[in-house]
Amino acid sequence: MRGGAGQFSLGLPAISRGLSVFFIFAACVVASGVSVSARQVQIEGRGYRDLASVAANFGMQGYWLKGTNIFRLKSRWTIIDFGTNRKICELNKMPVYLGFPTVKSGERLYVAEADIQHALKPILTPQVFPERPGLKRIVIDPGHGGKDSGARNDQHGHQEKQLTMDVAKRLQTLLEEVGYEVVLTRRDDRYIPLGERPRMANRAKADLFISIHFNAAASSSAAGYETFALTPQYQASSKYSKPGARDRTRYRGNDQDTWNTLSAYHLQRSLVESMGGPDRGLKRARFLVLKDLKCPGALVELGFMSHGPTAQKLRSSVERQRIAQALFKGILAYRNRLQRIR
Repeated sequence: MRGGAGQFSLGLPAISRGLSVFFIFAACVVASGVSVSARQVQIEGRGYRDLASVAANFGMQGYWLKGTNIFRLKSRWTIIDFGTNRKICELNKMPVYLGFPTVKSGERLYVAEADIQHALKPILTPQVFPERPGLKRIVIDPGHGGKDSGARNDQHGHQEKQLTMDVAKRLQTLLEEVGYEVVLTRRDDRYIPLGERPRMANRAKADLFISIHFNAAASSSAAGYETFALTPQYQASSKYSKPGARDRTRYRGNDQDTWNTLSAYHLQRSLVESMGGPDRGLKRARFLVLKDLKCPGALVELGFMSHGPTAQKLRSSVERQRIAQALFKGILAYRNRLQRIR
């Protein structure tokens, strides 16, 4: 817990919430009535691209699902659904949170260029990015510790700091058995300031950092798994609707935006495939443990301690081993994707 392309006329239909649209590129201009076919537009100074052209660039089909407000990108292996005016898409049914809502005008749906760069490309075509990282030394950060117990469920005898330590050590064993170097930010019940944890990873020259947590909520019905990557510069984190002044800051961890996204995606995918749902998705946040990393990093939330059935399962060492195995499989999937693009 945390801590086909139609045409536009210059009498454009109103974009949602009255945003003004300025054309960057026009495929054709017709003198009589002056109409243009636009693939790219600017909205409040931010670049957006028509999802039909995005689909073509990824070698996918792009089309509206009949009778819905869903625009689908589809290839042999991948389906991505975008809703209208939504700050989220579903990639093979996994919720992937975007930095900005999609925008519809006429028969076209637009997605922010920033989300193509920071969400779609890292997952679909990571080979287009330079300086691909290696993966030999992994730092595992068991959340909380010492005076900071994290979330609690007294009915089931759970403290988050104990569960994170247990899963971290199980994951360490799995990784070391296949030859990885593993460093834990804590090996016992001690308090380590949040800002010190990424510094430990940097000193260890880590290739990957994973912060392990369990969730809690006021509602006992909240359940599922979610994974966070650092929010890119100028974007609002997933729990906020739009960016503000504080989102202009760039952190050291943003140098790894591509690989933050790719590693978080594979961790979340493996968690849901291995453990079942609900799938709460790949999200963005500026957690202190992620801001200053010199390596790719993610923070995983491994279920809700406040959810009765989940809390009951977590009492079993078999269940905690399953969680560690799911994270292990996600790391291997990330490694395999890196190897494929070298």
